[in-house]
Amino acid sequence: MTPSEQDQKEHGKVYQNRIVYSLPVHLGLWNEELALREEKNLIATYKREHCQLLIQKTRKMFRNVLKPTILAIEAPYVLYGQNYQFKTCDLTTDKDSSGFYLSGVINERNIDTVQHFEHGCTLSGSPVKEPCVRNTFKLMGCQTNNKEGQQVFYGDDVLLQIAESSGPPLYVQCPNSTIDTFGGHLSLRLSQFPDIYCRFKIIHWNPQKRYETTGTTFKPDTRVIIQHTASGRNLAIESAQLIPSFYGPECIVSCHTYRDSHKMETAENFWKIVSRPISDTALYVRAAKGEDIPMEFFE
Repeated sequence: MTPSEQDQKEHGKVYQNRIVYSLPVHLGLWNEELALREEKNLIATYKREHCQLLIQKTRKMFRNVLKPTILAIEAPYVLYGQNYQFKTCDLTTDKDSSGFYLSGVINERNIDTVQHFEHGCTLSGSPVKEPCVRNTFKLMGCQTNNKEGQQVFYGDDVLLQIAESSGPPLYVQCPNSTIDTFGGHLSLRLSQFPDIYCRFKIIHWNPQKRYETTGTTFKPDTRVIIQHTASGRNLAIESAQLIPSFYGPECIVSCHTYRDSHKMETAENFWKIVSRPISDTALYVRAAKGEDIPMEFFE
């Protein structure tokens, strides 16, 4: 038998003993696909063990920024260094009578690298009223001396510091317009540098009483205007412009003075500095005895 005939005979045996697959069987690079799948599993396991999965980062962010805070107890005047909330007093949400609260925002573009507030984070108006890190701020003095515990006066330059951050203290800043924002309302962000663009002043909401009240104290839950010192524009809530966020739809916050036909500031510029009310023990006693007490008295 010649070598060519022997080769043909061997090929014939191999062909007869071949594995016959039905039509639905997929033929491909199984070993390579299996190796890629194992590699993906190893990468996912490594990320899970080192808390690098996106779902883990999102949960960590929620734990950090939604951590409950304790507001300053109600007092005859607003104090430096205490926890307060900044709430719109005339604009309310559709669901209930509560207003919008000044809040920090971590957007979806930064969630991969940021799980807590840092320099450059933006702000919004949130309907969530429960005190937490993202909607709690402190009024700080602009000078080097510490004013913590002292009274805040109308017309004083103050810094609005968010309650907690991942590094140095962060302050609400309203920088100048850029090429991208020229002609629009001035935007707000958090900054670790307390420069002149971080300075605000609390003024009386009524222009006729604004001059005579300069240098006097004021109580929490008083209608006020928060004015940006560098630009002279007022802190404003723009309830008609909603933005999507991790916390649901929220309103844009900017520095812009809204006026009516009489040159008076409108509801978009009116705010309240919210503190923790003193609990009325008598209300709890009456509720324990079965009396029907409206829930708003306990808020």
